[in-house]
Amino acid sequence: MKAAVLYGKEDLKIVNDFEEPTMRESDVLIQSKFTGLCSTDRSLYRGFVPFRPPLILGHEIAGVVKEVGSSVAELDAGDHVIIPPVYPGCEDETCPSCREGLTNRCKRSVFIGHGVHGGNAELIAAPARYSFKIDKAVPLDEACIVPDAVSTPFHALKSRCVPAHMFQCTSPSELFDKTSHWLKGKNVVVFGVGGVGGPAINLAARYFQVKNVIAVDIFDNKLDFAKKLGATHTVNSRAYFEDNNIAIKELTGRDKAKAISGLAKHISSLLAEDKFQVDLVVDCSGVPDTFPVGVETVSKNRTIVQVGWPPKPVNAFLNQKIMDKYLTINGTWACPMNEMEEVVKAVEDGLVDLNLLVTNKGYSLDQMVQAIEDLEAGKILGRATIAIQ
Repeated sequence: MKAAVLYGKEDLKIVNDFEEPTMRESDVLIQSKFTGLCSTDRSLYRGFVPFRPPLILGHEIAGVVKEVGSSVAELDAGDHVIIPPVYPGCEDETCPSCREGLTNRCKRSVFIGHGVHGGNAELIAAPARYSFKIDKAVPLDEACIVPDAVSTPFHALKSRCVPAHMFQCTSPSELFDKTSHWLKGKNVVVFGVGGVGGPAINLAARYFQVKNVIAVDIFDNKLDFAKKLGATHTVNSRAYFEDNNIAIKELTGRDKAKAISGLAKHISSLLAEDKFQVDLVVDCSGVPDTFPVGVETVSKNRTIVQVGWPPKPVNAFLNQKIMDKYLTINGTWACPMNEMEEVVKAVEDGLVDLNLLVTNKGYSLDQMVQAIEDLEAGKILGRATIAIQ
């Protein structure tokens, strides 16, 4: 079969006769039609993260079921499906994490396109249990971003945003049910308007029905994009420092802390009618310098969720500020299997603007390297998709 195979750092080859995957009786064989391009693909290609070659890239996959295993009853040939990039390796879900509902944190997690072969190939085999059927009315060249770019911020917003103390006074069903979700009517700040930050903004505005979404980035075109996705306000953090003659990269200690505090006050000033209340900060930037700004920006007794993957450690962790503001700091990772059906339904109900989130559809499998270079050059505003066939 044809596949985009990574043999080493920056050694990506399009192979026409790569070995086809084998199926177990509980698997489905899927014709991979489109994949989404993620910064993780770029990190693997550039050798920033370790992997075992040869490796077929691609972890955002949408395709058509070609064949079902002998024990599969829930799917049929011809069904359109998406595959989560991370799913349990213990299919009986008996490891400690899976028993607690954290199927995205399974002790034997399978990471498609990193730990095992991905979807940038004509065929991929996956457990039927973790292959989620999606309505054929959803275009596959848009559906492919749902498994990661949409489901990851969905989980962050649905399950990782509630301040810890709220569980003492409110029932979980009230906190997490869509009709009464804690986020409804709240104010959210999203740092980083990219392949994941864009969906976070869109989901916060449309699905979770927050009152205000403030998008923060350093590029005006991304902030214009954020407005189309549902942001009520935008802040260009680089422009803020430039307009105030602040050389932020040259500052240290108290001077830097003062500059960060000034930016945070500027962000929250957009919420004057709500007494400057920021209920949630979602950091999708993947830049360590945004975390201290998030700590300063979020209101007391509220939450920061780290979604983006910073390549370097945070220099100023601001322990005292975190304690004083009584903050809940949550990490997040992928999406549990029990939330994937809700994600798919949100898409099928038209509550996610996939047509806006996917901004670049013109790449073929043979143009994989070009797509990665375009991502690095800032030519991909939202998410790009790769046509496999």
